[in-house]
Amino acid sequence: MFDKILVAIDRSTASRNVFETAVSLAKTTGASLMLLHVLSSEEKDNSSPSLDSKRERDRLDSSILEAYDRHWQELERQQQQRLKVMRSFVREATAVGVDTEFTQTLGDPGETICNLAQTWSADLIVVGSRGLTGINEMFLGSVSNYVTHHAPCSVFIVHKTSDSDFRS
Repeated sequence: MFDKILVAIDRSTASRNVFETAVSLAKTTGASLMLLHVLSSEEKDNSSPSLDSKRERDRLDSSILEAYDRHWQELERQQQQRLKVMRSFVREATAVGVDTEFTQTLGDPGETICNLAQTWSADLIVVGSRGLTGINEMFLGSVSNYVTHHAPCSVFIVHKTSDSDFRS
């Protein structure tokens, strides 16, 4: 039924539920997994303020430069932590007999998920939901809603539990 399952992992605690659901489906169907973490364009834009010329950089107070450096180091630390989590998920899935790989990329989460599903020829996308509705969904957006409407394959949405905290 499913040969390739794309699993969208974010930085939330609920990603564990998404991952476990995907592993269970893969074990049942004999599918392989592709774990995907998308660094959103907001994270990318916030991590690289424009310092186009020496004159602009010289105008900045040293405390601003120090704050920029601290911010950049924190973003790098977070990225390394996410990679560590992804590698841990791969080891865990492989240990139970599920062929698993991962990728991390920059971009819009919904578009990136759908594009990878297309190019990787995924049969199913497993994605989490923050449970946004109404006005919150309209203003904050919904990755799962976007994926549901634009995916080239079936989509399985894992809804958040009471102790989950999705942050796309």
